[in-house]
Amino acid sequence: MTARAFYKKLAGQKRITTRGAAQLTGLSVPAASMALRRLAADGLSVPLKKGAWLVGTAASRPGALVTAAADPYVAYLSGSSALRLHGRIQQIPQSHFAVTLGRPRVVAMAAGSVNLHHIHARLFDGYEFDARADGFVASPEKALFDIAYLAAMNRSHVSANLPETDLKGICWKEIRVWLDRIATPRIREAVTRELSSIRRRGSESAD
Repeated sequence: MTARAFYKKLAGQKRITTRGAAQLTGLSVPAASMALRRLAADGLSVPLKKGAWLVGTAASRPGALVTAAADPYVAYLSGSSALRLHGRIQQIPQSHFAVTLGRPRVVAMAAGSVNLHHIHARLFDGYEFDARADGFVASPEKALFDIAYLAAMNRSHVSANLPETDLKGICWKEIRVWLDRIATPRIREAVTRELSSIRRRGSESAD
C-alpha cells in the first residue's frame, strides 16, 4: 500500500492508535507503525505516547497538540502562544504555552514541546474553540491574566516580561473579573502588580 493510499484510509481521524490504523487499513500492526512513521517524516502525523498518533492537519495545529499532551485533562492554549495566535506578539514562542487542571509538566513532541501549567479550577475559563489552532484558545485578556497569575505564583519560571506586545483594545475590565475570582488577597495583589507591569511596559513600547 502506498503512503498516499494509507493516508486516505485514515481520512477524518485526528488521533489514532497504531492498532486502530492497522484495523482501518487492513495492514499488520508493524506495517501500520512503519507507515505512520513515514507520514511523520512528511509532517502528516505526530507520535504521542507509545502506540498513539496525531494524524492529518491536527499534526501541525497547536491546539490539537495541547489537547493530546494534556489528555485525559482539558487544556487550552494560553500565554504567549495564544497572544501570538491573536496577533498580539510577533515573536514565535519556543514551546506551546498551555493551561490545564492536570499536573504541570513539559511534554516533548515531535512537532514541538508543550508546557502545561496548572491553574486553580476557579480560574479555568476564558477560552473557546479556535479552528486556526484546532483546539481551545484563551482570549487575549485571559492569556495576559494567566501569564500574570503564573508569574506571581512563581510557577514553572513563567515571566511577565513579555516581548513587544500589542495591548490596543484589551478589555482590562474583563481581566478585573478574573482578579476578583482569586480568593487570597495576597495572591490577588501580586497578580495585580504583574498585570500593572505588563500594562506599563505595553504603554511604553507603544510610545
